[in-house]
Amino acid sequence: MAETSVETLKTAVQALYRVHAVEGPPGENGLRTVWHLCPDGAELMSLVDSEGRVRRQELTLLEDHYVWASGEGVRTGCLERGGKPTAAAVVQTDPELVPQRLMRAALAMGTYTGQDRYLLHMQRVLALAREGLEMKGGLTRPSEPTLPAVEAPIVTTAQAAVFDVPPAAVAVVEEVTPPVVRPGEGLTMVLVLALGLLVGLGMLAFILMG
Repeated sequence: MAETSVETLKTAVQALYRVHAVEGPPGENGLRTVWHLCPDGAELMSLVDSEGRVRRQELTLLEDHYVWASGEGVRTGCLERGGKPTAAAVVQTDPELVPQRLMRAALAMGTYTGQDRYLLHMQRVLALAREGLEMKGGLTRPSEPTLPAVEAPIVTTAQAAVFDVPPAAVAVVEEVTPPVVRPGEGLTMVLVLALGLLVGLGMLAFILMG
């Protein structure tokens, strides 16, 4: 099924707010039904309690269908018509909210500038649902370009260790060269010590004999 354009839905909405609402008597549940129905494929059904508060609304715009219930949020769906012209249309609810279907309805209902409280209520419901999807990233605005994904730089284990430790706490270990031992150096030191000892003994003997 081809998607209905926003401009086509706007035409349906304009036809919808030109009709007068029909209000029925309260039902067994205490709710009364208010109908907005036009022959151009647009329909709004509102259930209102005894205090005038809207409890549920169902909006049909050509082949698109929307349901709002207090405490449940908005659901989307579509109408499936039988093969016979007189066959009643069946509402098929989407398993999950379809963002683009919701956006089309929000844009179409956004053109309404009248004072009908039931149309204003549905307009506000769709606008809030659209804002919620945009905040969660479920909708992409046409004017906003999609930026390419930026991959995070790959950090090795050694780099991570350096980044995790403050520079002042990093100890720099320098390589220490071991001492060089030359052949014969030990024998020379022994001869020097022996010579010094003989000189010391000679001086001591000279002092004693004098």
